[in-house]
Amino acid sequence: MKIDQIIRSNRRSISLEIHPDGKLVVRAPKIATNAQIQALVNRKADWIAKNQAKATSRYGDLKPKTFSAGETFWYLGEQYPLQFTNRQRPPLELDGAFMLARTAQERAKEVFIAWYREETRQITSHFIDTYSKQYGFKVKGVRITSAKTRWGSCSANHTLNFTYRLSMAPIEVVEYVVVHELAHLKVRNHSKDFWNLVGQLKPDYKTNRRWLKENGVRLTLE
Repeated sequence: MKIDQIIRSNRRSISLEIHPDGKLVVRAPKIATNAQIQALVNRKADWIAKNQAKATSRYGDLKPKTFSAGETFWYLGEQYPLQFTNRQRPPLELDGAFMLARTAQERAKEVFIAWYREETRQITSHFIDTYSKQYGFKVKGVRITSAKTRWGSCSANHTLNFTYRLSMAPIEVVEYVVVHELAHLKVRNHSKDFWNLVGQLKPDYKTNRRWLKENGVRLTLE
């Protein structure tokens, strides 16, 4: 059975995750051997197949983006149709619908990415400023990435990284991801202490986390 990704950390046990797109992700201790990982995957083959089938059934309607008129795109948890306009500036704006300049049609994906990057930067910076003032977090900077498997990360130098896709999610989910990374400034792992801190900062984080797990695969320009 194919393993799509192995994530090693200081955790004590091996766990399996089926992502909404059906990919099998294994989280394992750094000392775990490939043979140990494969043995667990083999033992859990029926469970893996069952849950991959569920993912395919639930998300099988996902289709690659074509950037054609009427196609919908996410922003802050809502979907908006794409329309074309003869206006050239700005090349893309949201006004009840995503209005893309016809002159930018051939580079539509590039234009969308640039737009989402700026939105994500502004929204995450707002939450970082708010929480930093209230709780004393020290953030060196914000970096917007093109990450496909991570919504956010925290660098050792206190730079917070977020994928441009994050602004496709509901605002409360964006806030949760920011809080998640801010919490890593104080607790570097995902221990009980970490989740307790996240819960203190954002009591409803479990609802936000669940939404992202169930719908995150839809937030894409691919």
